[in-house]
Amino acid sequence: MANFFSFLRSQGRYDKSQRLTILWIGMILSTVCTAFFALDVFGDIVLGRDFPNENIHNIFELFVVILSLGAFIFHIRELNLFFKHHHKINDQMRVASGEFAEVIGALFDEWKLTPAEKDVAIFLIKGMSFSEIALARKAKEGTVKAQSNAVYRKANVKGRHELLALFLDELLSDVSVK
Repeated sequence: MANFFSFLRSQGRYDKSQRLTILWIGMILSTVCTAFFALDVFGDIVLGRDFPNENIHNIFELFVVILSLGAFIFHIRELNLFFKHHHKINDQMRVASGEFAEVIGALFDEWKLTPAEKDVAIFLIKGMSFSEIALARKAKEGTVKAQSNAVYRKANVKGRHELLALFLDELLSDVSVK
């Protein structure tokens, strides 16, 4: 069964919606198996019932056990794939964050920003207001506005939106839209 799903993934025929459907089917089968065993135990203990044909009962229980085991193994494999995918995305985010920091640093160097202007530019990119930047830098709001204008002038942009757009353009320059 695992080879079947691997084959489907390799053929590109096992997309996210199909994977979700298969996971739900597995959950439903697991629930049915659990309900069967709960009712079986309830019937055996509380009601004291014996199944009319013990061989058929044992075969049915064996079938449900095999089904439960298959669903369990499938879900463990899917969880493993999920965690691998999650770690891969986290790694990609760390790389992207590092690349964004490199892009910012390179542009700051190219524009010859002072250390104070670099700090103000970072705060602007983060979306902070002039008053918030002044508070964070322990400076006057007028000083922050002057430094912001120096950043805009050196970056050849009209304001914070164009500044942020410039960084996003740099970061996404290798990303193609399908």
